Amino acid sequence: TYRNAVKVLIKYFALHGITAPTTADIDSFINELRSAGKSASTQRLYVTCTKMFFAFLHKQGIYRDVAQDSEPLRIKKSITHKRDALTIEQAQKLLAAIVGNNEKSLRDKAVCALCLQCGLRTCEIERANVEDLTDAGGYYELRVQGKGDASKADGGIVKVAPIVANMIFAYWAARGDKVKKDALYSTDEQTPAFSSTARNASSQKRLSAQSVGKIIKSRLKEIGVDNKRITAHSTRHFAATQAIKNGVDLREVSDMLRHSSLNVTMTYLHDIDLQTRRAELSVADTLFGGVA
Repeated sequence: TYRNAVKVLIKYFALHGITAPTTADIDSFINELRSAGKSASTQRLYVTCTKMFFAFLHKQGIYRDVAQDSEPLRIKKSITHKRDALTIEQAQKLLAAIVGNNEKSLRDKAVCALCLQCGLRTCEIERANVEDLTDAGGYYELRVQGKGDASKADGGIVKVAPIVANMIFAYWAARGDKVKKDALYSTDEQTPAFSSTARNASSQKRLSAQSVGKIIKSRLKEIGVDNKRITAHSTRHFAATQAIKNGVDLREVSDMLRHSSLNVTMTYLHDIDLQTRRAELSVADTLFGGVA
């Protein structure tokens, strides 16, 4: 994604004959994107990539960082999320709808349950290996490699409830020769926890983050949940908002989500405040005589 965004930037420079970009050139690039009617999320993507690209060039001693003083690059970060959280009813319906003892059904149910309970990202599902799940007595621990982590050592640990762990074990049993018989204590550090069921896939074909997203999205569509604001990431929002609603300390929720800062976790408070706010509906009750 970053590579493609940088290609667009380089193409812009080439198109305008810019061989020694200045801050003004960066400003023009971003403003042209806005004039083209690019969405806010697309704009943020190019802003982030442009900043990172020139910061990298500066660090490598290749070119000065002309992006740091660009005014258009200073986009205010939204305090709301681009994706909505699933409701408890939707989450329960999602899991209940995945039936069957075949490998695909068991895998999909385990993936959905793990994302809903622990708030895992799709990339973290992709990176999970069999040996990352260990018995901690009363619950299981899953070592996670987050999106910004270079390795599992840089990541964190989430607590997996026994009922969810059993879903994973049932899937592994159905997967058969794709994992060792004693999968929980496997010494093969490259055995993917979740693998593809495609006919042309090898027994160790790791399920990609993109595939995880498609699986959850398709399963949501099967229960009638189909809109652009509900995606695989909505399962992560579900875990966060439910934990906060259940009275869990914000720092614990931040640890579960492996956020870099408590400020990131606090954005979920805005979502909850909106859900519990009564102002508009109280006005409607007054306006329509309590039958709104």
